[in-house]
Amino acid sequence: MTIERQQAPPLQWVARWLDTELDALLDSLVDGELAELPELAVARDDPRAEIRHSVRVHLIALADGLNRSPLEGELTLPAFISRHTRALARQDVPSLPALLRAFEKIHAGVWQRLTAALREGPFHVAKERRAEVLEQASAQLFAYFQLASNETASAYATERALLERRAMSQRSTVVNGLLNGSVTTTAAEQALGYDLNAVHVGYVAWVDELSDLDRLDTALATLSEHLRPRQHLSVPAGERTQFGWITCHNGSWLEILRGYRLPEGIHCAWGSPQQGADGFRASHRDALEARRVGETTGLARGNRAVLFDDVAIASLASRDLCSASAFVHRQLDKLAGTDELAGRLLETLRVYLNELASPTRAARRLHVHPNTVVKRVERIEAMLGRRVDPASLALRVAVELAPMVRLQPRSSTPLSSDPTVPVDAAPAPRASSG
Repeated sequence: MTIERQQAPPLQWVARWLDTELDALLDSLVDGELAELPELAVARDDPRAEIRHSVRVHLIALADGLNRSPLEGELTLPAFISRHTRALARQDVPSLPALLRAFEKIHAGVWQRLTAALREGPFHVAKERRAEVLEQASAQLFAYFQLASNETASAYATERALLERRAMSQRSTVVNGLLNGSVTTTAAEQALGYDLNAVHVGYVAWVDELSDLDRLDTALATLSEHLRPRQHLSVPAGERTQFGWITCHNGSWLEILRGYRLPEGIHCAWGSPQQGADGFRASHRDALEARRVGETTGLARGNRAVLFDDVAIASLASRDLCSASAFVHRQLDKLAGTDELAGRLLETLRVYLNELASPTRAARRLHVHPNTVVKRVERIEAMLGRRVDPASLALRVAVELAPMVRLQPRSSTPLSSDPTVPVDAAPAPRASSG
């Protein structure tokens, strides 16, 4: 007796067809998947048996949903599916895109066999009923495989994120131990997969708002594409900060950093290149100092990275901010004031000294006429009570320190900074791109 003679409801017809043709359908679907998606068979002892088992579970779940009225409740997947997906995610084999393509392949395979069964063989359906069967079967197939794809993607992503958080936490622990000397170089290299016998450049990256953390990851990934480092290691260090190190093939990284514009709300400070495990630590300390100076002077508020070598004088001379403030006020007097005019003249003097007292080059950088630079220098000399001497080391140091102290009262105390244990004080790490 055929299903057609029983006049079974459309969805029950499909369910019975699935149950009767299960083995033949499985063989066809598995053959198709292995042929078009060979990555499904990677690193498995018996790939065909495992794939057949996974497809069989889905077909049985699909048939169960077809046997139930849509009014009885929403479609659900067997708990096994989520557990199996998370196990695959832990192995990262196969990839999520491959799994999702597998669902598309199964969906298409079931549909092709179903349409053939409607036309011929013991399961054929009269022409006047085929449209009804196809309509209801199509809706149910689409709903099931959409649910299967969505839940698989969610389970896979959840497991991968959990693994990444664990890995990131472990990396942070190892990096912290390397920085404070409690982890050996050999152990760190094995745990991090990072060669310490190289020249390292450390960086500190941070955001103004927590909502910008995803943008920070994207910005660092984009910057890494420009730098093309031989190695890149990064770990989270607090809610808004990330520490990192790169090793590059040549010195082009410096020129790239000087020309790279950071997105709004994202900031970065870089240390100096240093060799070996000690250099790994030293470059990190330099990066922290570059951040301190950059934030104090306002350089970090711009869209350029702060480079330690550019602020090294200010870093070294500002360790005792009280003495530095007194020195600046002695050297610059009214130029160290807080008014807008003093700030504009101070910036002119800084550029003028950096350009070796050339009004033309200074004007080009300041985007003004050379005569404007000359007049400003004359006014600066009047305020200083002496001529500007480009060879004066004291004057140059005072100008570099001025942004750090001009807004500080003369009795200000030193800024506290402990760059030696940066990760210990940070909250629990978050997941990020390595």
